[in-house]
Amino acid sequence: MADIKKLHEKRANLLTQATSIVAEAAEAGAALEGDKQAQFEALTAEAATIAQAIRSEKEASEARSAADVARAEFAQVIAPKVEKSEGSNDELRALARLGGSQVFEYRDVSRSTGLGNPVTIADRVNVVAAQFNPFIDPAIVTVVRTSTGNNIQFPRVTALGTAGSVAEAGTIGESDGTLSALSLTPVKYATIIQVTEELAEDAAFDLSAMIAEKCGAEVAVAHGAFAGTAIAAASTLGRTGSGTTINPNYTDLAVLKASVNQAYRRAPKAGWLMNDTTLGVVTGLVDTTGQPIFRAGDANTPDRLLGAPIYSAALVDLADDTAGSILFGDLGQIYTALVGGVRVEVSREFAWNLGLISYKVEVRGATGLAQTTAVKHFKSANVA
Repeated sequence: MADIKKLHEKRANLLTQATSIVAEAAEAGAALEGDKQAQFEALTAEAATIAQAIRSEKEASEARSAADVARAEFAQVIAPKVEKSEGSNDELRALARLGGSQVFEYRDVSRSTGLGNPVTIADRVNVVAAQFNPFIDPAIVTVVRTSTGNNIQFPRVTALGTAGSVAEAGTIGESDGTLSALSLTPVKYATIIQVTEELAEDAAFDLSAMIAEKCGAEVAVAHGAFAGTAIAAASTLGRTGSGTTINPNYTDLAVLKASVNQAYRRAPKAGWLMNDTTLGVVTGLVDTTGQPIFRAGDANTPDRLLGAPIYSAALVDLADDTAGSILFGDLGQIYTALVGGVRVEVSREFAWNLGLISYKVEVRGATGLAQTTAVKHFKSANVA
């Protein structure tokens, strides 16, 4: 992480030197040219580069802060902390006894499965890993939280106007450009889990963790699959494969990246999206010098492809180009609207005759692409 204070100091020093050169030339009554001109331009160019680094670091810092806040909120959904007393576990058990509903920020199971007394069990439930959903991560895309599920309009300029030089006292022509809007209407994603009355009342394991983790993963997978296909369909074709198979080669990916306007491909949230199967295909590709174009990340940084971060998403397969299987561009142009938190409702009446307690978990959200040319996709060579 860059030291912002040092960057500011270095930039100020460079600008001071540049100003001194201009001042010296002015005092001598000489034009700024030759070596002095070159020195001045070098200093101002370096200062501009540092200014861009400062802006990028500031944006990255803000993104990290937003991500930390979002992860803290999401942690409450996926793995809430269990208090020793009066915690979410107690609240869910109370709902099981009394009915009603509660909003949390964050298979039918019976005692015959071994999850009840007198069998001794662990207090932690192991939940199967789910498909990663990048479309709810504010560090990757733009996440907007709303209190209601009304249709949301995001104004956008899809084509710029034209500016030109104007002579003194000349008439300035009007050029408005093209305006439109990204319309998002949140959709509900929900699931129901049922547990027996005996399990809710007697079992020692963490009931709230099971419900939060399992249902949180299920609704995230449901939204991610829908969002991935929708974004891929809205994106623009950037490259058709040059080979004879469905798999892309190095040139295909390089051209796909270059097809995106540099303002988008150099944006703070520029990156790749593809599913894990496709990722397995591109990890073995090398550039013209034989160097791998894929770089594995670690616990703190994502994997990178051709210098840009790469994220896994449940997109369509390489063999189907109806939406595109590899995406690259400014992922910050992807907008996700989330309504409130994850809602949990409990009913003892729904399956009263079976002695089951029903937990309904739902989340409302919608995802769309603001600028269709900001993200482009790859189309396989042998796909019509």
